Amino acid sequence: MEVVDPDKVAVRAGLPLPLSPGHRAAVEEAIEDALAQVASHISQSPIPERYTERHVWPDGSGGWALEYGPLIEVESAVAETDPGGRSTGAYTVTYRAGLDPCEDRTYGRVLRRFVAWAAANSPIVARFAQDVPGARIRVSESVEGQSATYESPKASAPGSAGADPTIEDLNPWRRITAYQRPGIAPHPMDSGLPWWS
Repeated sequence: MEVVDPDKVAVRAGLPLPLSPGHRAAVEEAIEDALAQVASHISQSPIPERYTERHVWPDGSGGWALEYGPLIEVESAVAETDPGGRSTGAYTVTYRAGLDPCEDRTYGRVLRRFVAWAAANSPIVARFAQDVPGARIRVSESVEGQSATYESPKASAPGSAGADPTIEDLNPWRRITAYQRPGIAPHPMDSGLPWWS
């Protein structure tokens, strides 16, 4: 699934179209990096992916206890057998899961905006953009008395129209997970600690 068109990233970055193979590869890598950053932030796949899990047991209500979500569709569930050919009761389940920017249009707009911005501003894409004649240079330097003043776009106030997107814009889709060891925790009175600790 293509979340952001590399040509749109190129326009944002100031790269000439059509993209050369080297520039296209750099932009596609920057898009992958941005998607990885989103996945890390929201703790789930930002786009639908296919997963296969072995030794999955039905949950009793006709569903499956699968590791990844949100579930989009179960593609297949194949009964597993032991070496003698008898059913084990477990299944190998192939399914698609993850947030879907095509189904959730609000999420899709926020995701595309962040990914396009992050990819266009990635160091490798920015380096290619610096080499384009007439491109705005975004770095200032001073060496041995020689200095250059570079034009920089005026930033909009955070949250206003035209402001740069941030990874926090994706917080509404962030999955917060908690882990508790299996079993029942001891009652606080049985822990041996004073109740005020």
